[in-house]
Amino acid sequence: MKNKNYPFYDVTPVKNLKELIEVIAEKYGDNNAITFERNNDDVHITYRRLKSDVEALSAAFFSLGIKDDKIAVIGENSYEWLLTYFAAVNSGNVIVPLDRDLPAADVLNLVNDSGTKVFVYSDSYSDMMEHLRDNGTDITHYINMDEIAGIIEKHAGKSVNIEIDDNAFAVLLYTSGTTGVAKGVMLSHYAIACDTVACCQSVKVRYNNLLVLPLHHSFGLTACVLYMLLSGSEIVINLSLKRLIQDLLKYQPYNAFLVPLFVETFYKKIWDGAKKKGKDGLLRKLIGISNFLLKIGIDVRRKLFKSVLKELGGNLELIVSGGAPIDAKYVKGLRDFGIITLNGYGITECSPVVSVNRNRYYRDGSIGLVYPCCEVRIAEPDENGHGEICVRGGNVMLGYYKNEQATKEAFDGEWFKTGDIGYLDSDGFLFISGRKKNLIILSSGKNIYPEEMEFAVLNNIPYVKEVVVFAEADTIVAEMFLDTENYPECAGVVNEDILMLNRTLPVYKNIGKTVIRETEFPKTTTKKIKRNNKNV
Repeated sequence: MKNKNYPFYDVTPVKNLKELIEVIAEKYGDNNAITFERNNDDVHITYRRLKSDVEALSAAFFSLGIKDDKIAVIGENSYEWLLTYFAAVNSGNVIVPLDRDLPAADVLNLVNDSGTKVFVYSDSYSDMMEHLRDNGTDITHYINMDEIAGIIEKHAGKSVNIEIDDNAFAVLLYTSGTTGVAKGVMLSHYAIACDTVACCQSVKVRYNNLLVLPLHHSFGLTACVLYMLLSGSEIVINLSLKRLIQDLLKYQPYNAFLVPLFVETFYKKIWDGAKKKGKDGLLRKLIGISNFLLKIGIDVRRKLFKSVLKELGGNLELIVSGGAPIDAKYVKGLRDFGIITLNGYGITECSPVVSVNRNRYYRDGSIGLVYPCCEVRIAEPDENGHGEICVRGGNVMLGYYKNEQATKEAFDGEWFKTGDIGYLDSDGFLFISGRKKNLIILSSGKNIYPEEMEFAVLNNIPYVKEVVVFAEADTIVAEMFLDTENYPECAGVVNEDILMLNRTLPVYKNIGKTVIRETEFPKTTTKKIKRNNKNV
């Protein structure tokens, strides 16, 4: 398999989410669009059925006088969640996906900030619904997802005949950043549609995909749902992370779109299984043989590692990782077994994907090639070409909701300033160094990207589970949470291992102080470490 550039894939263009539903129903008809388990039986929803259900729920919203309103949705991943999303935006309303892990007080704040009029919730969030009712909001309709099947049946065959403005405000997503207060990101129909089309142009998928990421997360919705639907693939909904391995074995997906934590888990599961069977040495030898054969054009990975792949269902051939940086060793490690793992980059304000490595053209360590729907420039690059990643194109947000000042600060003319530092190589591959707000500037004028340092520690010290690098005056500090369960003596040798690591780094990057944590770092709901308590 040659790793070289090739044309983008041909895709049916769509300009809004209503057109997307119409196109896929016409194109894929009675093929399975969505599969999920209910009452121990699998339910299969065809593309044509998806369209009719969306139209019926849209008509129900319209009959209730819900027009030009905000419709909030909260709950576990489900068919009803997806119907709410499409019915809201395709009936001239704005959907407000709420993070299902947020406490009731935060949900109340976001509901009030957004001016939500309709609150759609799964049954397990009934207590939250009661909290909203008891604390004064503008909500006029509360809809339990358990009621949606009956609502659709009542409005079966009906539809809302409204023309969608491609540039209309359609989705309000509240960020859950690692620092600062959440901001409401306003995305248009066109921004999301063109990002979805670019997904299809860049990466090819086959057959079915296991939906694992939460739907309120922009990557989960755009890449795991909209992209799959426009590609004609079947989406299998994983109802609980506790069932992830069980669902891998049951549904045997060909594709999975994940955050790095899951990718690392898959990789470690393979090697842990080999070690328990005493076959890790043999596995390394087979990888060596396989990689040699690949160099002369012979690919036997799917056959040679059939038993390994079976632990992940047997068919998994493509993983796309986003949401956070991923160590290149996991990308290469899974590719050794025949699972192509592509790293990508996105940000909610860009609907969200900006770049991704491609099936047959990738660069390990990079976050891929820039999508055809947008452009990237590196602002004020330093002597190494590192600067702020700025994006311009159809997938960029309309602005921050009710926050003109923040919107103004986020743009340089037409260019959205991501706040991420990175660079482009000579072939157009984008690399990320870290967050601008985390940048450490020493008194010598040297710049240090904490994220790069953190990767250096994690890559070289196996018992470090989590690490945050920051500065105290001019001293680089590494605060670490260690794997004392598997490495009981690690606390006694960590300083020595840090000294060994320092010898491989430029002097100005040397870690001068270590701090050992007793607990994991606090994290956002998307499992990113919160850094706002660090002096960086």
